[in-house]
Amino acid sequence: MNDLTTIYELFEQFGTGHSMVSEFKLLNSLEDLDNVEVDHRGLFIALEDANISREGGNPIYDVNFNIVIVDKVPLNNPLALINSNQENLFVMGQLQDYFIQNLDGEQNFQEVSMRGFSSEDYNITASVSNATFIVGRGPSSRGIDI
Repeated sequence: MNDLTTIYELFEQFGTGHSMVSEFKLLNSLEDLDNVEVDHRGLFIALEDANISREGGNPIYDVNFNIVIVDKVPLNNPLALINSNQENLFVMGQLQDYFIQNLDGEQNFQEVSMRGFSSEDYNITASVSNATFIVGRGPSSRGIDI
C-alpha cells in the first residue's frame, strides 16, 4: 500500500525530471503561491485534506493533493497564451500518466481549472487540479499508541 512519502517522491521525480517543468515545490497551502516568483513553468503541490475510512474493512486514508502548474507568458500575445495553457494541460496529463505507470493502487485526478492572472509586464497561466490517493494505515487490531 502507498504512503505519503512515496506519493511525494513521485511528484518530485516528475517535477524535477520533466523537460517542460523548470521548478517543483511542495507548499504548505495554495496561498503560498502568492510568494512564488514565476519565471518559467512550475509544478506546485500542497496537501489539502484526508478522509479516514474502512473501505472494504481495510483502514485507509483518502489523501487529497492540490496540484498547480503555472507558466509565465508575454503580454499582448494571444497565441503564446493559448500555447501556454495547452502545454500546462499536456504536463498535467503526463503527470496523471506518470502516477498510473508508477504507483500501485488507486489515484483519481479531478477536473482541471484553467486560470489566468495579469500584471503590467506579463501574464501567468495556471492549470489547477486535485488528485486523491489511497494511503494505507495500520489495522485497528494493532495497539493504540496511548
